[in-house]
Amino acid sequence: MIYNDLLGMRLWRRSLCSGRSTALVVVILMSTFIIFDFYTHQLFSNWSNSLSFDFLIGANKDVSLISSSEQISSESKSILQTGEKIVVTNHEIQSQLEVHEEAHELQDQLEAEIATSERGLDVIPQMKEKPNNKDHLPRLPADCGYLPEQQEGGRNGSDLTDLKHEGEGYLSPITAANTSIPELTNVQRVELDLLRARAAFRRVALSLMNNGDRVEEICDSTVNQPQGQAYKNACLFQRSYQEMENRFKIYIYEEGEEPLVHDGPCKEIYAIEGRFIQELHDNNPYVTSNPEEAHVYFLPFSVANMVTYLYKRDSGDMSPLLRFVQDYTEVVARKYPHWNRSEGADHFMLSCHDWGPHVSRVDKNLFSKTIRVLCNANTSEGFVPFKDVSLPEVHLVGGEVPTDLGGLPVSKRTFLAFFAGAEHGPVRPQLFKYWERKDSDIVVRHRLPARGITYHEYMKNSKFCICPGGYEVNSPRLVEAIYNDCIPVIIADRFVLPFSDVLDWTAFSLQVLEEDIPKLKELLEAVPMETLVRMQDRVKEIRKHFLLNQPPERYDLFHMILHSVWMRRLNIRILE
Repeated sequence: MIYNDLLGMRLWRRSLCSGRSTALVVVILMSTFIIFDFYTHQLFSNWSNSLSFDFLIGANKDVSLISSSEQISSESKSILQTGEKIVVTNHEIQSQLEVHEEAHELQDQLEAEIATSERGLDVIPQMKEKPNNKDHLPRLPADCGYLPEQQEGGRNGSDLTDLKHEGEGYLSPITAANTSIPELTNVQRVELDLLRARAAFRRVALSLMNNGDRVEEICDSTVNQPQGQAYKNACLFQRSYQEMENRFKIYIYEEGEEPLVHDGPCKEIYAIEGRFIQELHDNNPYVTSNPEEAHVYFLPFSVANMVTYLYKRDSGDMSPLLRFVQDYTEVVARKYPHWNRSEGADHFMLSCHDWGPHVSRVDKNLFSKTIRVLCNANTSEGFVPFKDVSLPEVHLVGGEVPTDLGGLPVSKRTFLAFFAGAEHGPVRPQLFKYWERKDSDIVVRHRLPARGITYHEYMKNSKFCICPGGYEVNSPRLVEAIYNDCIPVIIADRFVLPFSDVLDWTAFSLQVLEEDIPKLKELLEAVPMETLVRMQDRVKEIRKHFLLNQPPERYDLFHMILHSVWMRRLNIRILE
């Protein structure tokens, strides 16, 4: 097998990045929380569209996608109708499992929302009239468990050490002395940690919904924190990022040797592959050496390096790459339990090469269930926005990170729009047909003269930078435009924009349909100057999310990739 043949091969050592690291994490999930998460998903779905909560529900090594409200309702009903009384416990928090005021208020508000919702009436069974002597007990839908965060002291000073159902729709306090507390499995520990992250996230969501006029008290408005109209919901983004910093752990499979595994290009257009792999290896705090503590598992192969070392130029034969990836996933599946346990759903791969999506097709689970971080984020080629991650393509000429950032204010820029590049793919021929040397306000060229205004000078002196797809939908011009404070004009109909779960691209870019290329100037000139000024200001605000720093900094490109993977892991449930 190709994988075995390559063991021991070391063609070079890393010149820009290297290393390993360790860390720790704990978590759990009980099947009843599927219902709880469904309720909160319904409650927040109207306004929290910045983050997806379409859960993957796994059971007995079968991870399947719940893709509709009807299917979720059916799953919830089937669980409710079993009549089982599920006790949620955790031996690590025996005497500290309290029903605190915040949890009680959260439950009251959830029930109020659910009781008045059409879907809620479909799911929640009829609640019995509450006896007077139980007025102090927290209320939950029948057969549902709720596990609050660790707190000091219970509600109304009660000394609760565990919770258990007593009758339909009620919870009753019992003492630890009368309860057998089971040992949690490693999977349950991981899922418990994720459950707590979701609960923290939703507490902020409830606060925003109930105190919308006091956002400044809920969110962090200090310098360098995400805020403003460039984000779909900056406050929720802050909280999800904070939860990632506090909890997220990644295990990197050690199998394989450089240059195909644990390495990648650190310069030119595929530089993000090598930079990301090596930053993870370089004593990164998110990496753990214990696979049982990890939330996700990284498959550290480089598709770009496979093309360099396995592909025969101009042959069109991708089979050597496919065999390598197939061999690698088979080795991981045989040696570790994690791949088979989730069918790859809590694993992720990263590729900036155009062939990344095609290589992943060699394994059905790698293609359909694994989190694929791809520059080629093309929905027509199987990219799934809520499962996969759109990766920005960063062109590092000579491996150097650009330092000449920014440009003139939009009001002082000479040109309306600019593009220079090769004519390939389905979009660019139309752009050249209608606009190459046709208008002095729109500069469209195949190439620029050796002398005169440079490529980046054009970007810094243009209001808009045209970012058409090439062979595939992605292009490094998107990041280049942002680096130069130039408002991106994206022409790629099936392109899922990077970090679009948190960034509101309509606030700082224009998306033009491919069929509207002939009226491009009309569309651009229709944008008022005051709007252009606001859009450019937002480009400056979000630029930090596309910067590659060494070492990485908060909210930069490296951490935005991790955050995107983190959010998709929150959408996955692994049940034993």
